[in-house]
Amino acid sequence: MRNMHSAECRDIATVFKQRLEERKAKVAQANLESLRTALGVLDQNDQVESAYFEVSRLYCSLGRSGEEIAALEKGIALCPPSARLYRSAIHTLHELNRMGEAIGLAREAATKFPDQLYFKFLEHLSLPILYSDSAEIGRYRQRFSDGLDQIARSVKLETPAGRREAFDALGRHVNFLLAYQGQDDCELQRSYGQLVHQIMAANYPQWVAPLPMPPDEGKLRIGFLSAFFQAHSVSKSHLGWLREHDNRRFQVFAYHIGSKTDAFTDEARHSSDVFLHLTDKFEDVCRVIRADDLHILVYLDIGMFPPATQLAALRLAPVQAATWGHPITSGLPTVDYFFSSELMEPPEAQNYYTETLVNLPGVGICYRKPVIPRPLFYRTRADFGIREDAVVYLSCQSTFKHLPEQDHAFAELAKRVPNAQFVFIIANDYLEADFRRRLERAFALAGLTSDGRLIFVPFPLDWPAYLNLNSVSDVYLDTFEWSGCTTTFEAIACRLPMVTLPGRFLRGRHTFAILKQMEVTETIARDRAHYVEIAARLGRDPEWRKSLVQRMIAAYPRLYEDQRSVRALEAAFEAIVRERRSRRM
Repeated sequence: MRNMHSAECRDIATVFKQRLEERKAKVAQANLESLRTALGVLDQNDQVESAYFEVSRLYCSLGRSGEEIAALEKGIALCPPSARLYRSAIHTLHELNRMGEAIGLAREAATKFPDQLYFKFLEHLSLPILYSDSAEIGRYRQRFSDGLDQIARSVKLETPAGRREAFDALGRHVNFLLAYQGQDDCELQRSYGQLVHQIMAANYPQWVAPLPMPPDEGKLRIGFLSAFFQAHSVSKSHLGWLREHDNRRFQVFAYHIGSKTDAFTDEARHSSDVFLHLTDKFEDVCRVIRADDLHILVYLDIGMFPPATQLAALRLAPVQAATWGHPITSGLPTVDYFFSSELMEPPEAQNYYTETLVNLPGVGICYRKPVIPRPLFYRTRADFGIREDAVVYLSCQSTFKHLPEQDHAFAELAKRVPNAQFVFIIANDYLEADFRRRLERAFALAGLTSDGRLIFVPFPLDWPAYLNLNSVSDVYLDTFEWSGCTTTFEAIACRLPMVTLPGRFLRGRHTFAILKQMEVTETIARDRAHYVEIAARLGRDPEWRKSLVQRMIAAYPRLYEDQRSVRALEAAFEAIVRERRSRRM
């Protein structure tokens, strides 16, 4: 590709664009035809529960969020009582950030289905995707804490039915969004982890007792468990630990508990000595892992997929560890260590973990440099709704990472860089309306209007389109208190300079650590005012941007494929096993 002439690249991009648009048109047409059929079924019988699911699914595929939720609510009103319809409607309302309605519907469902504890979880522990202001964060945080206490008091584990109902509720719930409030969550995570462990221990008492360390008989057996051995940030960030392992000293077991498979799954398979795709019954998964007689089991993404949290709450290996696929303490008494990064963790970091913290060198991972398929970049700025003459600030983090306290930075930047446009990626029109309203308020407080300054690009984007968006932008704006990680690695590969303000916790210090490892530190801010100052200079000074990009390119060898973390991780494995064995002497 590197030696291709520009005309050939344009031809490839044109063909790719045509085929992509044709495929999208065919899918949309097929969905419309299916929608007409499903609506026809409802015209004949408006009590067919399955038809409401199909209609809502098709509305979702067409991006018609309001009609999607209306179909589910109509199904609830007309069909016999259906827990499944309630679950789907509550989930959809939550995805649209309609929290009052979601919680109200969860409360109604909890009354109609009192034996289904999951609705209590939804009623008391649901958190917004996007907060209207900082005060709302405090209210929901208190609500979560009170709700957690209430659930812990009400869980009934004395009977088989009560234990199973609590287990099933955990299997549907994941404590994901708490970490996105920018607060110290250690004690709340500990409380949640104790509740999870209590429920799991009641269901599987045979799998919670401590396990002896296997005898010294050659290679150490190390397990890595994830629901995201697929095209996902977890694989992008942590697959290097498996790929570069020393197979003379370690036998690596990879357990994929997610449903999706792709090229990343194949790489995980080829990078492991034993690869198992475990989609069986929960008990069978436990038996398989136990039978492998591991020395250490590392959970890559506790807090992102319910069964991973359930498994980690048991004792399936003598030593169990977490890491920052989801960068927050697990809170589980059965997780012994947390593997992190010396550059990302603040000095007092151990205070934020229930596990023993082990910091690995540098950024702590062995991240492969992304391949940037520039010949497939056919989209111009206009294709994204961006002005050709704008200074484009890309803030491409997931919506739940955008805290209200950062809104003022966008407004202040707009003051200093009048031709700035701010680009966000958004999942649906309801979230866009909420985020736009919040930003407009910040702009108004700064004496500005947001007209023409805010660009919302619909999610999801295909991979080339996402990288294409990076390539047409000028500056990458990191988010406060939850920094970019894979997005930062990718932006750097796309030669996009960035500004970051390191937060108080691991999750707010990824970009900080990446820039430190590259020794390109001028765009690390001291405080919020400095963040705006740096971002403004980046926007106004294209020569400085170019010089930073050149230094970033020169630093690629220091950043990508850094194997120091793998060697340090393996040394930590050996030290942990030695220490555990010494306890028996």
